[in-house]
Amino acid sequence: MKVAPFSAILLSLASACVAQNACQTSTVATSVPPNDTQLALQSYSYCGGSLDVVAYIANLDYNKAVTLFYTNGANESTPLASQALSYISAAPGASGWELWGSNGTDAYLDGVTQLLNLTYAATDIGQTYSQQLGLPVTASGAAAPKGIAQAKPYATPSGLSQDIADWLALSGGNASETIISKNLMFANINIPGAANGTVIAAQSYTSPNYAYNWVRDSSLTMDVVYQLYNAATSASAKAAYADILFQYAGARATEQNDPNLQTGLGEPKFNLNNTVFTGPWGRPQNDGPATSAITLIEFANAYLQNNGSLTTVKELIYESSTNSTQAPVKKDLLFVASNWSSPTYDLWEEEESTHFYDRLVQRRALLMGAAFAQFLNDSATSTTLSNAASALTATLSEFWDEGRQLIVYEYGPVLNNKASYKDVAVVLAILHGYAGDDIYSYTDDQVLVSAYQIATSFIPVFPIANVTTDSTGQILGIPVGRYPEDVYNGTGTTLGNPWYLTTAALAELFYRAANSYNTSGFIAVTNTSLPFWTYFAPNANATAGSSYSSPSTTYNALIGSLEGWADAFVRRIKYHTPAGGHLSEEFNRNTGIAQGAADLTWSYASLLTTAFARAELTGDSSYIRTLANLGI
Repeated sequence: MKVAPFSAILLSLASACVAQNACQTSTVATSVPPNDTQLALQSYSYCGGSLDVVAYIANLDYNKAVTLFYTNGANESTPLASQALSYISAAPGASGWELWGSNGTDAYLDGVTQLLNLTYAATDIGQTYSQQLGLPVTASGAAAPKGIAQAKPYATPSGLSQDIADWLALSGGNASETIISKNLMFANINIPGAANGTVIAAQSYTSPNYAYNWVRDSSLTMDVVYQLYNAATSASAKAAYADILFQYAGARATEQNDPNLQTGLGEPKFNLNNTVFTGPWGRPQNDGPATSAITLIEFANAYLQNNGSLTTVKELIYESSTNSTQAPVKKDLLFVASNWSSPTYDLWEEEESTHFYDRLVQRRALLMGAAFAQFLNDSATSTTLSNAASALTATLSEFWDEGRQLIVYEYGPVLNNKASYKDVAVVLAILHGYAGDDIYSYTDDQVLVSAYQIATSFIPVFPIANVTTDSTGQILGIPVGRYPEDVYNGTGTTLGNPWYLTTAALAELFYRAANSYNTSGFIAVTNTSLPFWTYFAPNANATAGSSYSSPSTTYNALIGSLEGWADAFVRRIKYHTPAGGHLSEEFNRNTGIAQGAADLTWSYASLLTTAFARAELTGDSSYIRTLANLGI
């Protein structure tokens, strides 16, 4: 690493307050530094709680990563106490130099006391340059906001609604959105010409081209197939689901053994003939081996409970050591155990960091794998997986940001301009990664307040959120996207939109939270969870520090609000679903019209798991069984 002496580029450090509450910008350098320095902080300002910086960066290569590190309000240096800078423009009058900067990052949530250093990684040439700063930061301008502002609810839905029951009812036959989603999901499994056991993300071949077998999407889709297998009482339907799941296990083993893997088992996607995609992509994506292992362990356990052969499970699902071309699970589990702490791309395939979603699904896979390995008398593997799970679990508290009152989606500097640190990936992490042991459960206080902040962050972003009722006056839930700063529109990058699967994720979380509370029989409201209840259940008048037991009036009001909002989120999906029930990836932020990849498999899978969660809440144990017995 090459370090530029600060004294060589510090030309002036002056700031003047021209009026009361005016922002003060401290100028550090007025021109580009010497050619052997490669970077220099030009100016900075910490005004009204926002940190703005501008830096000179030598244009040494195309791919650059420029990061400013500082200490937070507690005078600590953490991965969150940093900013990833972005390109602004060419530096005026300085050939070969660029201006990079941040744009008003809300640093007040963690605070800023001192700028530590500026780092420039010229990744194409493998060089890293650093400028040591040691500059004290003084706040200027208007006072920074205090705490997290409480959003005001636009509606107070309560209780489950008949219109949603009717939309999902299996008695509706081919008009049932649940049956439509099941049929269209299976239409994307084993499509003609593709390898057995594969799932096409969407039968969209241009603008966008989703004609690939993504490891993550496939595993989540096959998890729905497992749930149908587990519920089916029809022998023919059960056998058909089992055939697909065994094909999936074989396909995953094929992927593991592809000779052209770019980053080991963390490869994100494969061609439809199940050969690895070798073009440029965000890799590795280390959640895929975990979610695949979860699905196949669930299936193996259910298969054995239905008098399946233990030898078959070992040879075609688990024992990669002796059946590497057929059985993928052990190999995926050991990969997770060895790589869980490594940086990985997120589930949106956009940025490499330490991600909450990955950690939680990896933890679940390791815990399930340890128990399954022990059941199969593989004590050595069980110990390895259990030790890795313990080490991983010890890191999860890093993701809780006390200042933001938020589970941050990644533990690191602001990336991709996602300064809010809010991402529905946190909700999906709970749905896909909760291990049933009260670590980040559906009713966890931190989960609830994070879900509240994530959901409400989209209200000012999406104009369609201003449409709050359907034609009959029924409440529409919040249209939920991936994250508020999103720019992906389904085919390019302009403005992001709500997604069907992310809106469904909020509904599923609410159904599962209500069911969990009903199982325990009480709801404890804390200072952390109070903002969630204040927004989603204002009429309950719950107070922090209180516990409400069933069937008290307050308890019933809180549960009723969870039910009402869950159905409202589903109603939002219903409102934007075109005739015929086909679900795309997104619906337009302005018009609500479906766009992006048509017939997205993950959209159908998420609608189905949401419908299953609603049925579980209502105690309708026959719902998934009836659907499963319809077969393929």
